[in-house]
Amino acid sequence: MDFALFAITVVSVSLSGVLAPGPLLAVTLAEGKKNRFAGIEISAGHAIIEMPIIAMLYFFGSLTALGIEKSFIAFAGGILMLYLAYREIKAEGTGEYRIKGVFSGILMSMLNPYFIVWWLTIGFTLVLLSLNFGILGIIAFVILHESCDFGWYGIVSFFSNKLSERRGFEKTLSLISAIILITFGFYFIYTSLKTLILYYSS
Repeated sequence: MDFALFAITVVSVSLSGVLAPGPLLAVTLAEGKKNRFAGIEISAGHAIIEMPIIAMLYFFGSLTALGIEKSFIAFAGGILMLYLAYREIKAEGTGEYRIKGVFSGILMSMLNPYFIVWWLTIGFTLVLLSLNFGILGIIAFVILHESCDFGWYGIVSFFSNKLSERRGFEKTLSLISAIILITFGFYFIYTSLKTLILYYSS
């Protein structure tokens, strides 16, 4: 995988999570009605939780001689993506939250049951891919991934009044997210199975 494809993969997979209606989007829409910069504050809280996780996964991946294990991680990530796509298609909406600002980003991330699972599978796979490009790879990953969060939630909070009035908006986001998740879910599964088959048949 060259750097351009790596960057496209990071952005696409990150957006699949960012676009998905969930706790962070719900609280961004709610807070954005009164504070147009709420999305930036919420993303900052989200990043506070994510950055230590990314650092730990990076150092673990760089210090541990992971070989065929990478394929098992990628396979698990692919399965999780397909499951999340299923949940997106079946989802019926999100709730309202009363917490505000950076703290809401922290709490909504911590209370999301799939947050850690995502990072241990899908996120870890992306971190492992970044190792192919050295320190610049992980820096690019962090910038691209966090840019998706800050950019999208910043836009949502800024236009929350108009967006929240459109009932079909969340369904559209769910569909887009599900398509991305399905595409990369099958891609992760295909590449991991291909590697595993070659490994165990040799």
